[in-house]
Amino acid sequence: MNIKYGFLLILCLFYLCVSDILSAEQLTKVTGNEISGYQWPESIFPTAPPVGSVKAITETAFSLQENGGSFSRELKYTLILRYGKDGLLQSEEYFNSDGSPANSINYTYENGRLVLKTQNHPSVQNPDREIFIISEDGRIVEAEKIFSKGNYGWKYRNSYDNHGRIVLTSKYDRYWKWQLVYSRLFEYDESGRLIATEGYGMKSELLWRDEHSYDSDGREIESVKYNPDGELVVRIVNEYTNSGQYSRREFFDHNNTSYAVYTYGWNHDEKGNWTAKITGREVQGSCSSYILPDSMISREIEYYK
Repeated sequence: MNIKYGFLLILCLFYLCVSDILSAEQLTKVTGNEISGYQWPESIFPTAPPVGSVKAITETAFSLQENGGSFSRELKYTLILRYGKDGLLQSEEYFNSDGSPANSINYTYENGRLVLKTQNHPSVQNPDREIFIISEDGRIVEAEKIFSKGNYGWKYRNSYDNHGRIVLTSKYDRYWKWQLVYSRLFEYDESGRLIATEGYGMKSELLWRDEHSYDSDGREIESVKYNPDGELVVRIVNEYTNSGQYSRREFFDHNNTSYAVYTYGWNHDEKGNWTAKITGREVQGSCSSYILPDSMISREIEYYK
């Protein structure tokens, strides 16, 4: 099986599993993850904000298998995201593969700014809480996590430069009597793009360093992680679609040898929000490469009228 034939098989599965497929001419550029000048860490919201007046997104994830030329899929989870008319994410509801409820998260805002994130667990009476202190210009100054049992938690404190970019985040841990246990530094180029991050431990020892490279459109084309001795840990090379999303990612190990390649296919609605994502693993055969289906996420998007 060559790479062209393998990709055609994935496209066939893509069309069988996903409704409302749009042509390439109908795809529109999806916006980035900045929200009204706020700078949210990636850990706070699960996805970039959608385009338009979205009311809810139902996201269904499958693992995919190819057996002798036929495909099968297995449900992994379902996620429902609900948004207010102001465009702010209100809640996340997760469901297991059997349909039973898993964790759920609720977001509370004051004057349009996030102040509380509450995570509920089906088997735990009390929720986990994350409390945010926001500066006047909408930046997260401090985030405190209080776990359900109440005897463990941590705080992150953030510092910003004159351009509003985060330059330092520091973690203080309740278990260690609120000692500083972890710090992360951020470096930017003249264009304001993040070019490096470094992590430090309790004794101010360097733990790792990441470096980032970009193309002329500002898309990250390479990220590299080094250990404290400056030795390569992993290198990731990215390629993109015309709409600015990943089309291919290749991973290299400490010897700079490729060990994993993932290919991505996307579908969007007329608003520019993605409605399906399929991931394939590129495999080296005896004569050429081919692609095996790996996973798929489909989305149903409901808009406010």
